[in-house]
Amino acid sequence: MNSAAKEYVVYADGACIGNPGPGGWGVVIVEPASERRALSGGPVPNTTNNRMEITAAIEALRATEEGARVTLRSDSEYVVKTMTLGWKRNANRELWDELDREVAKRKVRFEWVAGHAGNHWNEQADKLARARAEGRIAPDIAAPAERRREPVAAEEGETARRMESLLRDGETIRKCAGCGRLFVSENAQESYCSMVACQLKARQPG
Repeated sequence: MNSAAKEYVVYADGACIGNPGPGGWGVVIVEPASERRALSGGPVPNTTNNRMEITAAIEALRATEEGARVTLRSDSEYVVKTMTLGWKRNANRELWDELDREVAKRKVRFEWVAGHAGNHWNEQADKLARARAEGRIAPDIAAPAERRREPVAAEEGETARRMESLLRDGETIRKCAGCGRLFVSENAQESYCSMVACQLKARQPG
């Protein structure tokens, strides 16, 4: 293995509506940051959650070049423990074989992460997979909110400074795209404050 091989951190997730039912997969490449991007596929008819989880891992590796060092993070114990602890492969043999072929071309470390537990990039991969399983257009991935980093207007500076010390973990001060006022947000994708007029703008289609 070339010591200068590029190193990647990728998140992979699968989803299925019904299990069996229509499924989708989502992948977010986190590192290197210069190559951060999202990939997704679906809907795949009459599939299972486990098949979509394996497919997500396969597609995540295919998004990296051969010879790369890849840390692949998934909330699927089925995938991670099969690859790290040798769980028996009683089903989905063809997908496991394909995953093995992709792993053999790279130096891969599988890491389990808890699902729906606040891991930002895992949740982004989940959103991609669910959207595709439901036949929707995959959403844009969002960078995690950085606490107390939003630019504020000079005239609002004092109020913002006083509020900064009271922010809870995960909160940030943002400027509303509707009225231009500052508001406290816990959602990295939230652009509008809770005022009715601003929410009306936020919820209008298109």
